[in-house]
This record gives sequence, C-alpha cells and structure tokens, in this order.
Amino acid sequence: MLLLGAFMGFLDIFIVNVANPSIQAELHAGFAEIQLVPTGYTLAYGAGLVTGGRLGDLLGRRRLFLAGLVAFAAASVGCAAAQSPGFLIAARVVQGLAAAVMLPQVLALIQVTFRRESQRARAIGLYGAVIGVGVVAGQIVGGLLIAWDVAGLGWRSVFLVNVPLCLIALVAGVRLIEDDERGNGAAGPRPTLDLPGAALLGLGLLAGIHALVTGAERGWPGVRTAQAVLAVALLGLFALRERRVAAAGAAPLLPPRLFRQRGFALGLPTAASFHGMNGAFVFLLAFHLQKTEGLTALESALTFTPMAILTSVASVLCGRLVARFGRHAVTASAAAMALGLLLVLAGVVLRPDGPATALLPGLLLYGAGGGIVATSLLGTALSGVHPDDVGAASGGILTAIQASEALGVAGIGALFATLSHSDAAYGFARTVLVLAALALLTAALLDLLGRPGRRSAPAGEQHS
Repeated sequence: MLLLGAFMGFLDIFIVNVANPSIQAELHAGFAEIQLVPTGYTLAYGAGLVTGGRLGDLLGRRRLFLAGLVAFAAASVGCAAAQSPGFLIAARVVQGLAAAVMLPQVLALIQVTFRRESQRARAIGLYGAVIGVGVVAGQIVGGLLIAWDVAGLGWRSVFLVNVPLCLIALVAGVRLIEDDERGNGAAGPRPTLDLPGAALLGLGLLAGIHALVTGAERGWPGVRTAQAVLAVALLGLFALRERRVAAAGAAPLLPPRLFRQRGFALGLPTAASFHGMNGAFVFLLAFHLQKTEGLTALESALTFTPMAILTSVASVLCGRLVARFGRHAVTASAAAMALGLLLVLAGVVLRPDGPATALLPGLLLYGAGGGIVATSLLGTALSGVHPDDVGAASGGILTAIQASEALGVAGIGALFATLSHSDAAYGFARTVLVLAALALLTAALLDLLGRPGRRSAPAGEQHS
C-alpha cells in the first residue's frame, strides 16, 4: 500500500511524456505551455520534498501520507478535466505538491514501522525498486493508455488512472497504518516547522530546477543565468540558516547532523549519479524510438517492457545476491548497466533486425543491473538515521533524486541536441557513451558507499 503511493508519485513524472503531443493538439497549447505540463509537476515536487518530509516528522507521517493521497487524487481529476493549458499546468503544480507531501512519508513509515533490520532492509529495497520501475513504467503505461484510448478519454486517461490507485491506497492506509500523530512520539512541546528555511529551500530549488530544465533547451541568456546564480545563493543561505537553527536547539528543516552520517553523506551523490543517468536514458530512449525510429507510442512502450520486467525480477532477487556476494554485487550491477548501454550503442550502429530487436540485449542487461542498484541504494543511504530525522532524510534523498533527474534530462538532452544536428542516430549513440561513463561513476560511488566506515555513534548520540 505504501509502495503504491510511491509508485504513483514517480509514475506521474514520466507518464505524461507520451501524451504531450495529444495534449498540445486538443488544448491548442504552445510549445512553451506544453513544456510546463511535465515541468510544473517536476518543479513543485522537487521543491517541496524536504518540507514535506519534515512536516511528517512534526505532524505525523500517517496523517500527511493520507492527506497527500487525497490531494493527489483531486489534482489528478483536475488535470483530466482541464479545458485550457493554464488550468492543466496549475493542476499539475498542485499534483506535484501533493506528491511532495505523500512520498517522503513512505520511506519514513517504513523506517519506523519495520522494527527488524531484515524486514526494514527488504521494504526499503522494494521501495528503491519501485522508483526504478516507476520511471520506466511511466513510458509503458502512458503509451498503452494513449493507444487503447480508454472510453474515448484520450490523453485524460493518463491522469485518471491515478484515482482508483489512490482510493485503494487510502482505504488500506486508514486500516493498516499505525497512528503516529506526533511522528516521533516524543514527550514535551511539539517543535515547529522552520518556515524561513522552508522558503529558502523551496525558492532555491524552484529557481535552480527551472533554470536547468529550461536553460538546456532555450539557452542561457542573462535572466536565466541570474536565476541560476540566485538559486545557488538561496541554497547557501538555507545551509547557513539550518546551522543557526540547529545551534539554537530548535528543529531545522534538514538537520546538519545528517551530513555527518556516512551513509547519508555518500548516499546523496550516489543517488544523484544513478538517478540522473537513469532518468536521462529513459527520456532519451523514448525520444529516439519515436522521433528517430518512427515507432508509435504503443511500439515504444512495448520496447521498454522487457527492461521493466528485468528491473522488477532483479529487485526481487537483490537480497539473495547481496547475501551471497556481498556489496560487490551492487557495484558489479552498476558496471553491468554500463555494459548494457554499450550494447545499446552497438544495436544502434549495427541494427541487423530493426531497432527493438537490436536494442533488446542491452536493455535487458541495463534493466537487470538497475533493479539491483535501485533496490540497494536507499537502504544503505538511510542506515543509521535517527527516527526523529527519518522524514527529513527521506525528503533530502528524494530531492537529490528529483533534482538529478531534472539535471540529467536537461543536460543530456542538450548534449543530444548538439550532437544530432546532422544525424540523430549518431547523436544518440554518442550520448549513450556519456551515459555509460556515468554508470561507471555510479559503480565507483557505490563501491565507496559500501565499504565499512568508522563505527557510527549510537542513535541517541547522533541525534544530540
């Protein structure tokens, strides 16, 4: 049930990609407006994650998760009912904010609900797998819904599909999630949310992600460069603010003590590297299949399906593989992703039997490696985090994932556009080489993250 909520949040980042042409045609949207349909969700979601996670720590994770589900369902109905581009963009922003409230509670509830380490590790592993599958499944589900044209709804079905899923998760959540009204259950006065910190972080992430998403395609004139500089300044002020709040004994939005924990400090760049590379590849492959190879949305979705299946299977087998081969299984899986990308490159160059058949071996290997990496990564990054901070830590890691996906799509997309002026297949092949290098970087970071570090202080000492 918790994983279903997480799945919807990540599914909706990518499901709209294949629907954009239909939305643009029916709503008579300009190119800038149609870009804001996915970007509005991404911006609101990325900017609100840390605040959403901290609200769960302070107000109760069960309460915030259920409220996020209701808001997500309502916003999805609003998206499906849109009659103008402006209304759709506004509904997508609300949907992103609802996801930012809902998703950090999933990891936090897993951390505090599963008392046994083995159960917690398995649940977090499945959550990581859901992220990986959700990224790929967005392309598949979106393509199938558009192709089937369920009840004549066209593109609106990609939003309405969330409603029954939200209702199932809501009913199960009311019955099964234990009440934790205070979140941490501690005695004494309830700490308050650091509103100035939330404003600095939200505005900084909003400015930064928007600059990254739009700058890659539209260039970097003075206004957009100033926006990026402003984002860096706001995030710097946020870091200073959090140190002062922590020094005063209050409740910071993202406690600085988290960065003294090896798993969290190394987990952030590792998650950013992996998910930036993965998000960029999924986006790039969908574009290549439909724009360069001429596949329909359904044919593109079917091309993604074997990779998604292997990702799911590998995530289930991950625990056994790590138990048998240790941390090296995870590092080797990231290296296997790099090899899979090279096989995809070979398929583009050789093309003996058409694009789907030629790319299949590389996609299968890439999907299998990605399932193991995604399943292992989050549990390692969150290990040792104090229960009072698990919402903030979850929000921090999810923010890193979201920002890296935006950066990956924007940066890799710009590189692909630059290399594809004369030959789109050539541009795709060269860009895949860059992605393979990022996969190897992820392998190196995973090796470092998995090495035994100095023994962590007890939870109470870490939290003091």
